[in-house]
Amino acid sequence: MVDTMNVGEVDPTLLVDDDEEDFSMMPELCDNKGANDLADYNKPTDKADDAIDTEKLNAEVKAETTVDPDGWEDVLGSGRLRKRIKKGGDGQPGRGSLHGKPARGSRCTINVLEFLDGNVVGKDEQLQFNIGESEVMQALDLVVPLMQKGEVAEVKVEHTFAYGLVGDGARIPPSTDLELEVELVDWEELCPAPDIPLAERMDIGMSKRERGNRWYSRGEYSLAVQCYRKAAEYLDDKQIEEDMEVPIDRFLLPKDLQELLQERVKTFNNMAQAQMKLSAWDSSLASVRQVLKIEPNNEKALFRKSKILVEKCQLDEAIGILRRINRLYPANKQCHTELSKLTNKVKASKEKEQLMSRKMLGLAPMKAQPTKSSFLSKPVSIALAAIGGLGALAGAYLIKHYNVI
Repeated sequence: MVDTMNVGEVDPTLLVDDDEEDFSMMPELCDNKGANDLADYNKPTDKADDAIDTEKLNAEVKAETTVDPDGWEDVLGSGRLRKRIKKGGDGQPGRGSLHGKPARGSRCTINVLEFLDGNVVGKDEQLQFNIGESEVMQALDLVVPLMQKGEVAEVKVEHTFAYGLVGDGARIPPSTDLELEVELVDWEELCPAPDIPLAERMDIGMSKRERGNRWYSRGEYSLAVQCYRKAAEYLDDKQIEEDMEVPIDRFLLPKDLQELLQERVKTFNNMAQAQMKLSAWDSSLASVRQVLKIEPNNEKALFRKSKILVEKCQLDEAIGILRRINRLYPANKQCHTELSKLTNKVKASKEKEQLMSRKMLGLAPMKAQPTKSSFLSKPVSIALAAIGGLGALAGAYLIKHYNVI
């Protein structure tokens, strides 16, 4: 029997670390035209099999749902996602809503069991998420809006709508279809983020960032960016804009707002890293600037900014940022290495440009200036200097005591 695992659990070594970071794990940077549009796109990418247009699928759900004699509802009309009611719901509307079923953006609480070959391989109780915001596997985003409060449903899921081509570690192999048992415990219609009480808003924002970390660990960088962006919307407050004119003002804010700002910094730092993985340099630079607006000397943000500037061919500015990091964080060995590599690269580039310019003007190449050297070795020179000094002292002694001229 396969070991049971909490659906939300992830290997901690794979997650984006909010507190510690090995800068050697920064992405290899290369140009990718149009990547900024990809990082800003608010849907999954069209990469591989598991990239699905959620809004389009929601429309298909409404238009093509059919039920067979055994009670299986073909959610998409293609047989790839099927649902059967195991226990009916009470039909009561969720909190703050007049409707009996949750809509896009509703915050739902569910219990989930995952089955593979008849064995339970995963479970999650009291799992909370906002429908249609890419926090959970796509099957849940598509099936839960069809359920009523208290309903329990069996769901047969093609791997495309579950863990895709990647799988989920040892418990779910790649390209594996699953069976789920989903219970809609409760749901509510959320008001706009600024109107939600601060403590609740912060909990939702942190939860979304953690979901973004999970997508990042799976290499689903576009989905991670979506979660981070939504998290940032919740980790904000109008009082911050009103009372924080310069970064140092953050220390004058109430303690709960200071904590909110810390979570916001972590979120934008993580989003910048995910956008860099997508080679979305403009978007990642905007995220970094959000961090530096709050903490001008944030080590991670400054290092990422230098990497981004290199990709944008702003080498002198990147060198300036690295020198700043060296002054602020002298123990950062990665920064020392990058600064040395970059300065040597700039120097070699300038020498190459000078050589090309002289060739174009028909001038002879500049001869290398010989370094000044002596026929005497350095140790010999030091010894002779020492002897000379002793001779001078001896002469002064003779003059003083024996009147020798």
